[in-house]
Amino acid sequence: MNRINFARCSGVIVDICKGHGTWFDRDELSRIVAFIRAGGLEASRAKEKANIEEERQHLRQEQLAVAMHRSSSLGSSDAEDHRLIGIASTHGLLKFLLD
Repeated sequence: MNRINFARCSGVIVDICKGHGTWFDRDELSRIVAFIRAGGLEASRAKEKANIEEERQHLRQEQLAVAMHRSSSLGSSDAEDHRLIGIASTHGLLKFLLD
C-alpha cells in the first residue's frame, strides 16, 4: 500500500494498492467528492499543466546550453556531448516526477 495525497493538493490521503485498487478510510470519499465539486480537481490539473510547461522550457534551455557548449568546444568528444544531454534530460524528468 502506498499513501498519496489525492490530486497532490486535496489534503485527503488515500491508500493505493497496485494489485487491489484504492482504499478509502472513513469520510475520505465524501471529502474527495467535496474537493472535486469545489473545483479543486480543475485547479490541480491547471497547476500540473503549468508545471509541465515550466519543465519543458527549462529542458529547452538546458538543451540549448548543451548545444552551445558543443559548438564552442572544438576538442570535445561525442561521448561527452551525449553525457551532457543525458544529464540535462534526466534532471528535467526527475524534477517533474518527484515534485
